[in-house]
Amino acid sequence: MVALGLLSGLLTLAVPVLLIVWAVRHAGHRTGAPRADAHSVRRFFQYLLLYGLLIVATSGVSDLLGLPLQEQSLAGDDSSLLARALTFVVFGLPMFVLLAVWSRRHLESDPDEARSLGWAFYATIAPLTAVVVAMTTLQGVAATALAGHGADWPGLVHGAVWVAVWLAHLTVSGRMLDESRRQGQLVLGALIGLGTSISGLVALLAAAVAALVLEPSTTSLVSDPRALTDAAATVGVGVPVWIVYWERRFSRARRTSLWFAYVLPIGVGGSSVLAVVGASLTVYQVLVWTVGDPGGASAVQHFSGTPAAGACVVVGLLSWWYHRHVLVAAAPGRTEVTRVYEYLMSGVALSAAAVGVALVVVALVDALLPARVAIGAAVTNPLLAAVTLLVVGGPLWWAYWSHIGRVARAAGAVELESPSRRVYLVVLFGIGGIAAVVSVLVAAFLVIQAVLQSGVDAAVVRDLKVPVAVLLTTAVVSGYHGAVYRDDRSRLPVAATRHGPRYVLLVGAPDDGIGRAVAHLTGARVDVWTRADGTAGPWVVDDVVAAVSSSDADAVTVVAGPAGLETVGMQRV
Repeated sequence: MVALGLLSGLLTLAVPVLLIVWAVRHAGHRTGAPRADAHSVRRFFQYLLLYGLLIVATSGVSDLLGLPLQEQSLAGDDSSLLARALTFVVFGLPMFVLLAVWSRRHLESDPDEARSLGWAFYATIAPLTAVVVAMTTLQGVAATALAGHGADWPGLVHGAVWVAVWLAHLTVSGRMLDESRRQGQLVLGALIGLGTSISGLVALLAAAVAALVLEPSTTSLVSDPRALTDAAATVGVGVPVWIVYWERRFSRARRTSLWFAYVLPIGVGGSSVLAVVGASLTVYQVLVWTVGDPGGASAVQHFSGTPAAGACVVVGLLSWWYHRHVLVAAAPGRTEVTRVYEYLMSGVALSAAAVGVALVVVALVDALLPARVAIGAAVTNPLLAAVTLLVVGGPLWWAYWSHIGRVARAAGAVELESPSRRVYLVVLFGIGGIAAVVSVLVAAFLVIQAVLQSGVDAAVVRDLKVPVAVLLTTAVVSGYHGAVYRDDRSRLPVAATRHGPRYVLLVGAPDDGIGRAVAHLTGARVDVWTRADGTAGPWVVDDVVAAVSSSDADAVTVVAGPAGLETVGMQRV
């Protein structure tokens, strides 16, 4: 019955695949369509099947090698596991090897195959799957060993097999994928390693502080004796993966937009958010215990989350410092990357401070309401939460924003016209506008509903506190940044609003930054075309700008030839 079920499953998978491939190939022969479509379909199912056979073969090998090491009390007399392992090894492993060898020959002989999406998919997803399974398995093995429960030999064998598969595919993809196609796997692998390492470090530090600072006999924080061992095991499997993907590979790769997307919003931004959230929770818990209303909870109960929050601060700051160092080394001086970093940090801090302002408004409304109407009699705790966010987010925002302001005043138009500054101001203004519209709609709905039912009373005012708080906060944020944006426009030099060509087409040598330089100096949109005859000399920025400025046309073509630059005015239709 097992064999019939397996055969039925294979037929169910194979028949639709064969029908689709046949239909595409048949349609291509009848209509004269290129065979590329059939090749694409073939590659998709080929590498999807190769991926499935990889899972089958690896699972079979790991199960078969782990069975002799399994304890008899756990293994029992169940022969289905042995039958499955033998089936996967005897049938799945040879099919995987044959398909892998055939695919490798195609990759070596056909350049289109090596550049195909199907191969890129397999070379990316296969090692990531292997490393995730290996990390999950080895984390349990390490936690069990650290807890003193002995060695989990079957789990160790499973993990070792998946590690071998991961390293083999990592090597193959490194050799047979070009640099741009490798970055997808590298950034995902670095994210997996970084996320696992940070979560493990936070849990490890929190468990260590709880175990060392608090008395074990009076605390429930260490109720799970495996808290430390699980956290240590998580760090033990996360850090090596992060080193392999980031430190050994991705950190040394070409600085593409994907590279900066990992370092800036994830490495720097995510770490700063972690630190800000942890600091806010820590300060809030201390304030509530000292001047607020802890609700009758004991110190152990009240501070149950403080070790984790403090660990978030420490680990977040450490990760932020490291990624900021990497960012500064990759983009020295004040570049657009530096601006993105500063505006990102300013935005994170401003978000915390804005939430604090909104909570202040909510707390004030609660304080003005009668006690019988307010939900949650204590107004002190929400007010302390607001104070906490203002204390944590306000100074951080002011530090970055004041620095940005000093640079803007010193650099002038270069800083005021930077894309990062414009996007930052417009995004904050736009988000504030959307939030204000939503708040007005919610408030209007609540008021109209109350009028139609029983009239406006204190309960309606209680319900209006959140939309009113959001409206006031977003009005302040949007109004301030809108004023900054208008001030930036007024401080731009007159030359930035001068009349001249709006479009420039440069025809000559290949672009070596000439397009960006001319666009920055003239304010026009610039395209660069390369002469096929190769008679153009190198571009000189000052000469090109002078040639563009000499024309009064709305669009200008500057042709670089052996005799120099020729300027032709154009009329765009």
